[in-house]
Amino acid sequence: MFPALVADIGGTNARFALVTGVNKHGFVFESAQTLSTNNYSSFADVVEHYLQSLKGIDIHHACFAVAGPVSGDYIEFTNLDWGFSKQDFSRRFGFKVFEVINDFFAVAMACPSFTDEDLISLKPGVSCPDGVKAALGPGTGLGVAGLVKQGALWQPVPCEGGHVNIAPTTPLECDVLKAGMALYGHVSAETFLCGPGLVNLYRALAEVKGVAVDPISPAQITSSAVADDESADPLCNETFAMFCSWLGNFAGNLALTYGASGGIYLAGGILPRFVDFVQASDFVKCFSDKGNMSDYLTDIPVQIIGHPQTAFVGAAGWLKQVTQS
Repeated sequence: MFPALVADIGGTNARFALVTGVNKHGFVFESAQTLSTNNYSSFADVVEHYLQSLKGIDIHHACFAVAGPVSGDYIEFTNLDWGFSKQDFSRRFGFKVFEVINDFFAVAMACPSFTDEDLISLKPGVSCPDGVKAALGPGTGLGVAGLVKQGALWQPVPCEGGHVNIAPTTPLECDVLKAGMALYGHVSAETFLCGPGLVNLYRALAEVKGVAVDPISPAQITSSAVADDESADPLCNETFAMFCSWLGNFAGNLALTYGASGGIYLAGGILPRFVDFVQASDFVKCFSDKGNMSDYLTDIPVQIIGHPQTAFVGAAGWLKQVTQS
């Protein structure tokens, strides 16, 4: 299958790379480029630009991870006014094998390829090699997917788990949920557990405490939460701490739902930048506190994905599996 093209297409950037082989560290990526989607009128144009930069390298295998639903031949992006036909792309660019997968499908598919160097432990445990794995990722939204072993192959199980109702476990969380319902109506897990959700949680917590607050960004909340000088804001710190507690609770629910004996993997752009804060928070306590099912979670490890090219790894892993099966 080598060289093969992999891509990670979001609302702002289109990231491309060539997969040229596999070594002891995993897939080898070369010629990586990040292109702004604002500079191109169509998805075909941005793909054409990247392929022309390869100076004549023939690409016959490709896998694109895209932000949006993947069903049928025609693919539409969630946050872009773009769409394309997989059949038309295969003909235009000469792809003999062309796979298009959801971005969190790619995150789940990447999990078996990670080494210890790619992962940051939040909760130790014993991962069952062929056990179900589950991935979640607070970023722009809250992504969720499972991964199930079928014979020698892995099959991602994408879902819309980020939109389930959020479950409070303390009196304060109950009050914050009530405030959130008054502010936002329906409160899903994603309402609080993503980048924009940090602001929603901050506002709801301020309502409970009767504190007037100014407009604030997710980055301001996290930077103030971890500050150790006069710029630290106690409300930001409490907001981020509650975010971690609620995320731990949600991750524990996910482990129970999937029976994730293969481990829980945390992706997204927030957590890898605040590992010390998350490790010091009540994340693990809330993950494990499941009443008479707490023992079930004892051996399930929880890890933050630290690999900078998770979508590439997942796309390459899926493409390899498809071409070799």
